[in-house]
Amino acid sequence: MKNLCAVALAALVFAPSVQAAERQTVTAAIPHADLDLRRADHRTMLDARIRHATTLACGPMTTDLIINADVARCRKEMRADAAIKVAALTVQAPVALASNK
Repeated sequence: MKNLCAVALAALVFAPSVQAAERQTVTAAIPHADLDLRRADHRTMLDARIRHATTLACGPMTTDLIINADVARCRKEMRADAAIKVAALTVQAPVALASNK
């Protein structure tokens, strides 16, 4: 898992300068090679990186309610996509199991 260099996130976001029917694909790469995803504190750090990346990729909230709805949707879609990708990474990590035997 340490040899993986980034989690790529993808979501669709409404570009403020285009009509509502058009959306752009937004991606972000989040480095995680320095994290051991078997550790809760490292998963928390990865989650913070994901939140930060979605904020940068989707743009800031504004005073425009329509833009804000699209920004919120973009962030939600990116976090959902990231959750799937992080789950796949943690499945690949060796996990210590306990047994009663």
